[in-house]
Amino acid sequence: MQAQTAVNTFVHETGGWVASQLEACTRCGMCAEACHFYQGTGNPELAPVWKVELLKRAYEQRFTIIGKLKLATGIDHHVTDDNLLHWSKIVYEACTLCNKCSMVCPMGIQLGPLIHEVRTGLSAAGMVPADLMSAVHKQEAEGSPLGVTDSVYDDRLEFFEDEYEIKLPVDKKGADTLVVFSSIEIMKYPGNIAAIAKILNAAGENWTLSHAGREVVNFAFFEGDNEETVLFLKRIFDAAKDLGVKRIVVTECGHAYDAIRWTAANLMDVPEGVEITHIAHLLGELVRTGRIKLKEGMYDNGGTITFHDACKIQRRGGHIQEPRDVLHVLAPKSFKEMIPNRAEAICCGGGGGVIAIKEADPYRYAAFELKVDQLKKVGASTVVMGCSNCRLQFDDCVQHFNLDVKVAGLSQMVADALIE
Repeated sequence: MQAQTAVNTFVHETGGWVASQLEACTRCGMCAEACHFYQGTGNPELAPVWKVELLKRAYEQRFTIIGKLKLATGIDHHVTDDNLLHWSKIVYEACTLCNKCSMVCPMGIQLGPLIHEVRTGLSAAGMVPADLMSAVHKQEAEGSPLGVTDSVYDDRLEFFEDEYEIKLPVDKKGADTLVVFSSIEIMKYPGNIAAIAKILNAAGENWTLSHAGREVVNFAFFEGDNEETVLFLKRIFDAAKDLGVKRIVVTECGHAYDAIRWTAANLMDVPEGVEITHIAHLLGELVRTGRIKLKEGMYDNGGTITFHDACKIQRRGGHIQEPRDVLHVLAPKSFKEMIPNRAEAICCGGGGGVIAIKEADPYRYAAFELKVDQLKKVGASTVVMGCSNCRLQFDDCVQHFNLDVKVAGLSQMVADALIE
């Protein structure tokens, strides 16, 4: 039975840390007010605390006297396949794992990781949305959820070099830095590849791309399948080890950065002596140290520019100040903050695999209405970000809500403002 498989996985994953988190919950409901899906819909089932209910029920029924009594007296019931189907919609379609809910929890409970544990149980039971599962299978078979096979990758690189008149080093042994793009950038935002290459070349960086480690997005991480997550991570780490690089730079993808920077170390052995950072941090470093020079105030005459904080890059990664330092050079007069911002920023609503699930569109659009309100209040003409998944969500929603707002990538703006 699928329910039993899920429960066994929940129980297996319930170590001391998970147990302490579940026991600490007072059911105050404060996390609901931090969740963009709850705020956007008003649906109480979308409150983060309810999303971990299956995990809590499995823990209590297996390990606590109260849980066993509830089960024996009929107050509570065993988890069923119907429960799994229902919770699958909640935790995959209406949660981006942004973890803002944890920031407001008075008990300090890490709800995002707990919801990820629920996804792990659902994954083991095969209760994963078909769209997301298809992307995982494609990444396993072809190396990319968007079909960037070896031959497609070669074709795209050749196109980038011809179209943007740049040179892209590939599989360059002895390079200092391995740059890993997402297939979203490769297929949908090719300007990102050209922009970052232009920046790195201007800075004199000794860098390379890799065939074997070409895909930084990790759809198994979205799914909650730890074994597949490690498989996809290993491709990048093996490539880094083979090339002998000292640093891996994740480009404009937030969840990929989370997976390779933090999750990997909890699931597998990672190469020693290899720094892992995000392009947002590198851009800030290059500007601060003077390795690249930018045209000050280049974007000051195009209306108000604002910045969207990506959950996994800014709140999780801590790269809050670097993009702002860059924007204060590029648009010192026109840059204006949305409220709230930084660690308290509102998620775009498309991360965590949500934008890949067609059935999640109503939830996704409802959550984005919070961003619409922010953009209108700040009077934004342009919204900038350092995550291509966020950018995909913004592009789609700007069209859906018919907004007169330009969506821009931070790397592209930097590249266009370079003083060569």
